[in-house]
Amino acid sequence: MKKKAMRKDFYMEIRKSPGRFLSILFIVALGVAFFSGIRASEPDMRVTGDAYLDSKALMDIRAFSTYGVTKEDVESFGKLPAVEKAEGGYSADFLHKIKDDQKVLHVMSLWEEMNQPTVLEGRLPREVGECLVDDQTDYRIGDEILLTSGTEDPVSDTLETDRLTVVGRGSSPCYLSLGRGSTSIGTGNIYGFVLVPEETFAQEAYTEVHLQVKGAKELTAFTNAYENKIDPVLDEVEILAEERGRIRKEEIVEEAEEEEISDAQKKLDKGRRKSKKKLAKARKKIEDGQKELDKGKKELKNVQKEIAKAKKMLKDQQKKLTTAQEQYEEGKKALKKGRKK
Repeated sequence: MKKKAMRKDFYMEIRKSPGRFLSILFIVALGVAFFSGIRASEPDMRVTGDAYLDSKALMDIRAFSTYGVTKEDVESFGKLPAVEKAEGGYSADFLHKIKDDQKVLHVMSLWEEMNQPTVLEGRLPREVGECLVDDQTDYRIGDEILLTSGTEDPVSDTLETDRLTVVGRGSSPCYLSLGRGSTSIGTGNIYGFVLVPEETFAQEAYTEVHLQVKGAKELTAFTNAYENKIDPVLDEVEILAEERGRIRKEEIVEEAEEEEISDAQKKLDKGRRKSKKKLAKARKKIEDGQKELDKGKKELKNVQKEIAKAKKMLKDQQKKLTTAQEQYEEGKKALKKGRKK
């Protein structure tokens, strides 16, 4: 009885408002159809996405280091049994200010074999000072981008130049969504990426290393099979990264100590050179003084000789004067005597 009453009431409600019933029916049908379509197209979307990523040689694992990544580090990662290929690269965030507008750009180096970009307009950069910009930005070919660091450090610590000329626009497999990530400078949000030749970066050590796992290319991305393939390799990479990080830290400390010793040696050598110059100058003054002293002594000796000569002459003249005086007195007496006679 209750079921019959419920059915009767149900039909009565439908007859009272058939429009609402049909609206709900179509909404539910549309939702079910949309969900079914998404579920049915999911495998095709995965296959299509995987084919695109494989064609662009997208990395499977990306590792960073605050101490930088050396060529030896890249070689060590490449020697892992499960790693197919390892490649080092550079990236850094910079500011581009246009009047009151401020944009944060993620500058990346071009990779030789991995993460190949798609050029939609123009060409890839070939020289220092050229760049390819994100096609989601409003930059155009021929635009000049003046970069600032956004910190107290100058751009020259990271890049060979702070001026980049846009020669192309395109996309990168490293970005599969519209979001470009966050940063610690400027507004905190990255406006777009910029690709430059590796030679544009002035750093000795890489900022990151990208890895491709053996057998991962044959698997479909974003599947459990792919994740199960990558996860064990991630553990190996983390262990090796810690080990290489310690080695790199020791190298940096040794380099810093050697630099301090070198600076101290340079200061010591500089001090020695200054001391030698001062000593040589003092010796020259002493030698010049000695020469002057010898010259003075010689002149004094000559003067003394002249004085002695003059004294002898004076003595001789004095004798002559005395003799003349005596002769005068005798003559005077003789004259007086003669007058008397």
